[in-house]
Amino acid sequence: MRRLETFALILACLLTLTACGNQTRTPEPSPPPQDSGGDTGSDAGGEDTTVFDCGGMQVALPNEYLDLLRVDTEFSDAEEGWKPLISVYEAASYEAAMEDIGGGCGFLFGFLEMDQAAFEQSLNAYSSDAFVFATDGERYYSYTSPTDVQFYRRDAENVIDHPDWKTWEALNEIGPLVREDFITRNGLQPFDEQDYIDHRTEGVDYACVRYYPYFAKDGDTRIYYQLLLRQPVRQGEGGIWAVDHWLDIHGNQYFYFPDTGKPAAEYYGEIQKQCDTGEHPELRTLAGAAAAFVKDYFTHETTEGSFQETRGVNQLYTEWNTRLIDIVLDVELYGDVDPRALLECVGGAAADNWGVLGRNLYGSDWFEPLMSAVADAAVGEDQQWRDTMILSFLQETRDAQTDFRTPLENILRTQAEADPDAFAAALAEFPDVHLFAELSEEAG
Repeated sequence: MRRLETFALILACLLTLTACGNQTRTPEPSPPPQDSGGDTGSDAGGEDTTVFDCGGMQVALPNEYLDLLRVDTEFSDAEEGWKPLISVYEAASYEAAMEDIGGGCGFLFGFLEMDQAAFEQSLNAYSSDAFVFATDGERYYSYTSPTDVQFYRRDAENVIDHPDWKTWEALNEIGPLVREDFITRNGLQPFDEQDYIDHRTEGVDYACVRYYPYFAKDGDTRIYYQLLLRQPVRQGEGGIWAVDHWLDIHGNQYFYFPDTGKPAAEYYGEIQKQCDTGEHPELRTLAGAAAAFVKDYFTHETTEGSFQETRGVNQLYTEWNTRLIDIVLDVELYGDVDPRALLECVGGAAADNWGVLGRNLYGSDWFEPLMSAVADAAVGEDQQWRDTMILSFLQETRDAQTDFRTPLENILRTQAEADPDAFAAALAEFPDVHLFAELSEEAG
């Protein structure tokens, strides 16, 4: 999958996320924080602050903690579309780490300003350490924070026991307060990314195309991503198609905006005009638009069989993928799962789900623990239901590359011996009885 190099570089200006190791060294006094140089003032509420001019936007930091902070407002590699405004660090962690390990610690929070095109790319490159929280209608403002603990002291073997840890915790509470003040101080509108996404997709009549990422390699259609396409410019005949977002095997949603330096609406408007003169005829079809997306986004080579138009999203597929993978991992890692939940899961999963599991856990030692747990759960109360779950398990894995049949038939024989009447009743529920001919004869 392509990475958005520009966005990553800008975030790197704000986020120095190198893990801060706990190194035991002779304690030395921390160097003093740099002079932040803001304008000291007082808010209407009476709280003393220092206001920083950050590219025309004002950011107010509380004077109570200012001497403990390093504040950066100058970014030499900033671009108009992706413009960092401020990065705030705990000075002691920053300076000590800079001297000892060359940097990478002390980051508390920062703000980033983006235009429409940059905002769309930020949605493309979803990050857990940044989110847009405000807009003026044309530009967007993102809040960035570290994903790891940035506290660093030379003498800190256990950071939470260090005498400065309470101060560090207090400094980490500044960011959300400064963020809220930033909105009102600069006359911005609060912004919620999820509301934006919900509004964007509300009432849209999407077309759905399945993309089989392994088909070109080995013909596998059990694993697929679900591409949701719309006509972004002109509806109906002659309108181009474009992937708006896509779902992975777990149903996680990812938006797609072409990385052209322009807002998607402007870019698609230009492409539509080109199509009207005979260019890009493939974008007038769902399969052609899907293939163009896959080439750009995944850089995968595809064939005609790599895509299939469907009537809509298969939510059961994504739900069962997640459910099956989770419970098999629980069996492998912990070995203790509820027997009924286990049987319900393996009995309800479809052939495609087992194919997804096999590829996702390839090389992992999940098979033996799973079959052992299934065998342990195979006999008990409500025996006919247990028999039905195992029979369904066998039927859905009959074409799997993994040999499920051998252990499952042994389990089924145990069930048939435990309660022949229940087993015969369960077996009658399966019209493909020829699959279980030997078992049927033994049960009869």
